[in-house]
Amino acid sequence: MNTDEKIYDVCIVGAGFSGLVLAIKLARAGLLVCLTDLNRLVGRKILSTGNGRCNFTNSRMGNEYYYSNSDLSFIGDNHEQVRAFIRELGVFDKDLDGYFYPYTNQAKTIREALENEINSLNIDVYLDNRVTDISFENVYTITTNRTVITSKKVCVACGGLSAATLGSSKLGYKTANKFGMKTTKLAPALVGITSNEICLKELAGVRASGKVYYKDYSCEGEIQFNKDGISGYPVMCISRFIGFDELDKHLSDIRIDFIPYLDNEQLTKEITNRFQKNPSKSILNCLVGLCNEKVIEQVVSLSRIYGDTLVAKLDEQDIETLVYNFKVFTISIKGTKGFDSSQVTAGGVDLSGVNTDTMESINRPGLYFIGEVLDVDGICGGYNLTWAYTSADAAANDLIKVIK
Repeated sequence: MNTDEKIYDVCIVGAGFSGLVLAIKLARAGLLVCLTDLNRLVGRKILSTGNGRCNFTNSRMGNEYYYSNSDLSFIGDNHEQVRAFIRELGVFDKDLDGYFYPYTNQAKTIREALENEINSLNIDVYLDNRVTDISFENVYTITTNRTVITSKKVCVACGGLSAATLGSSKLGYKTANKFGMKTTKLAPALVGITSNEICLKELAGVRASGKVYYKDYSCEGEIQFNKDGISGYPVMCISRFIGFDELDKHLSDIRIDFIPYLDNEQLTKEITNRFQKNPSKSILNCLVGLCNEKVIEQVVSLSRIYGDTLVAKLDEQDIETLVYNFKVFTISIKGTKGFDSSQVTAGGVDLSGVNTDTMESINRPGLYFIGEVLDVDGICGGYNLTWAYTSADAAANDLIKVIK
């Protein structure tokens, strides 16, 4: 095909979830659309979401689940719209405590459904095309390493710096800067944390429930330990703050409360009662059931008590130390595992330069930004894919109205 003879209504740079959603909505409305992507497969990053299961939205939805340097009051609850869109593609979902997954439990179901719809709508897709420049003179010119595309409008949906092996890119930030828009600091988010703590060698492979604290931020859930760090839902949710502190060299320790269901006074009373009822038992036997057994072993060791010590030999000071270490288990950290291991980029194109009703650049009419490239990131739980849909839907509504 000779692209010089075709002027698209909209060229979408990036064939991830947001780009694919936008392309489908525009093509359904009769617009001439194309997609470009540096990968050889559309929606490649979708395959890694939700640990390969693709948690695509959540019934608990609102701006309180997102972070940005700008006001996010425009984000509301549209999870039913996301579900309806996925269902239109032929995918049934299932609700796991408010977290929605494809019924197949496979991320590739979502990716293939999006690809099938793209194909059925005969949307031109330029795969294995790395965009090197976007310029404007009467119309937009999108230059790739393989071709040149001409379009009336352009939407940047190329994501951020996360997951380099899946096609991360600085293009969105460079394009924004080129057209006079600001970008914020960038940090890896939804990512594991690294540490040199000796206790991690003993806890490697353990999955334990608890509440993780970092400065004024906290989150509760299953924590995963490995020999050189920690991850899991609560760590991932607060990792963005660690990422920015690592950037500014202001790191603090992580604190874990392994028994968040009891306060200090209740836990003191519980341990005291156990010791009084079973004076001839070892401390490890007496503490069974409070939390993961490997964690109990580490707390006892940290409290400078041998695991086979009979509880009759322990005093109030020992109990106070145990309670403290159960509730404030401290791990010094080196930082995050970096952008390559992160699921999303925190920070991005500053929303002050974007009309959040339409996702169009305020400086450069006809230039749109959607998805991860913008300074919006959500916690774990389907929020980032929902943001990808939300921003794509806003752009689609405006583009259809303006062009038609």
